[in-house]
Amino acid sequence: MLIDLTSLLDIVFILLLVFICDIGQNRIDSEAESRSMEAAVAEAEADKKAYSDLLETENELQKLVWSASIVVPYEPDKITLRHIRLLREGQELKSFDLVGNDILEGMEAFRACLTEYVEEYKGRPVILSLNEDDERILYRDERAIEELLDELSGKYDNVYLKGRIGGE
Repeated sequence: MLIDLTSLLDIVFILLLVFICDIGQNRIDSEAESRSMEAAVAEAEADKKAYSDLLETENELQKLVWSASIVVPYEPDKITLRHIRLLREGQELKSFDLVGNDILEGMEAFRACLTEYVEEYKGRPVILSLNEDDERILYRDERAIEELLDELSGKYDNVYLKGRIGGE
């Protein structure tokens, strides 16, 4: 009795061909995945270097530019007592009290302090901002400080007011 192995051999060769193609495709996929992982690692390293360069540049800019925020908050239950706070990088440099309607003494002390900083950093740009991210200021205090800042920016070429830089 003869057994015809032709069909069996056809099936074996077809299965062998499928396995070889599958192994080849897996190798191609793994190589592509490896290249993609290498590209992702290279991109992450480039981003890390760009971020560290940005931090270095920011630190260098902080040495070149003097900037400060002026905040004059009030408490609704103690509206007659306010404090002018001069902040640099979130840290309070100085504080000046404004009591009642007579704010001349506090404003003069504040003017002297700002003028001292502007004179000290005369060779660098000085950027000042008023009540950034805080709307709790009395209108009369805001007007008095804006007049002082306008006076300083008119008197000194290195003083810039945030929000009005470049003629805005």
